[in-house]
Amino acid sequence: MAHNVSGSRRLFRRALGAAAALLVVTSLAQVAGAEPSTKEKLQAAKAEFEQLTVEIATQQRVLSRLLLEAAVIAERRELAYGRWQQITVELRDTRAQLGEAQDEYQRLQDVLEARAREAYIVGPGSGLEFLLGATSIADLSARVEYMNALTEEDLDLASEVQNLRNTLVAEKADQERLQAKAAKALRDVETEESALEGKLGEAEDVLGDLNAKKARAEELVKDLEKRYQRELAALYGVKAHDGVFRYCPVDEPRAVYDGFGAPRYGGGYHPHAGNDIIAPQGTPIRATFDGVAAISTNSLGGYAVYVYGELGYTYNAHLMQPGVTGYVLAGDIIGHVGTTGNASTPHNHFEWHPKVIPSDWPVSPYGY
Repeated sequence: MAHNVSGSRRLFRRALGAAAALLVVTSLAQVAGAEPSTKEKLQAAKAEFEQLTVEIATQQRVLSRLLLEAAVIAERRELAYGRWQQITVELRDTRAQLGEAQDEYQRLQDVLEARAREAYIVGPGSGLEFLLGATSIADLSARVEYMNALTEEDLDLASEVQNLRNTLVAEKADQERLQAKAAKALRDVETEESALEGKLGEAEDVLGDLNAKKARAEELVKDLEKRYQRELAALYGVKAHDGVFRYCPVDEPRAVYDGFGAPRYGGGYHPHAGNDIIAPQGTPIRATFDGVAAISTNSLGGYAVYVYGELGYTYNAHLMQPGVTGYVLAGDIIGHVGTTGNASTPHNHFEWHPKVIPSDWPVSPYGY
């Protein structure tokens, strides 16, 4: 009987151990089931990547729309800026003419006052005495003619002073009118610049989110096959411009208007020799092709950088600080957008000087 009890206890312990082992195995299986497999991770990464590509494409369209709107505002700003410069020059010229007229008016008035004082001092009898002092008929005739000439000179002088006074009144009115026009033109420029700054700010926000999504997509494709890597590369595809430029000179966000040949008055009248690419202060400026970069400084362009390539050279002006020198590759940063030189808003004044100008070269809105 005791043997049977002992056996029963051993059997119970074995059963209990088996149950515990089964519980451990079951728990491990549940833990393993909670951890996604490599295949499941890849599938999740693919799904997230595909969702990101849709969002990136959508935001690219939004960014393109914002930059087109910025370009329209940039055109309005360009025209307003040209009007303001022209009116400013007219006002400067009018002020100079007014100053000259005032000086001449004062000179003639001084002469007229001197003649009046002389006539008062000599007195009315002096003319008669002068005539009676003639020694002959010929002498008398000459003296009468001289007296008439003096009278006519005084009359002409008085008339000239009066005409000049009328001119001064008219020129002062012109100056006031031009001052009002210049003030309005400047307000128009400031309004358009403010609108452009706001639009570029919107674009900058979209671009920041867009870059974050692209960075996440880059992280995902590290674990995915080459097909996804090619799709990501397509999102960063480099486009050629006119078969020469491999990069746009200025990073996004930016606003471009074809102002080549627009009238400019700073430093004397001249047609605008390039295109202004407006962008936030500090936006990178890139080499558009492989070449040799050289810095320059001048009163109109401020800090500038040239890039000399096989087909010609580019000129970038108004940089924040001097650029780089030496050999550069397309896409290398050669400077940053600023306002040095004759510039009121941050932009890159960009010029392209080809060695040979094609016969089908496009014409700007200003006929250049």
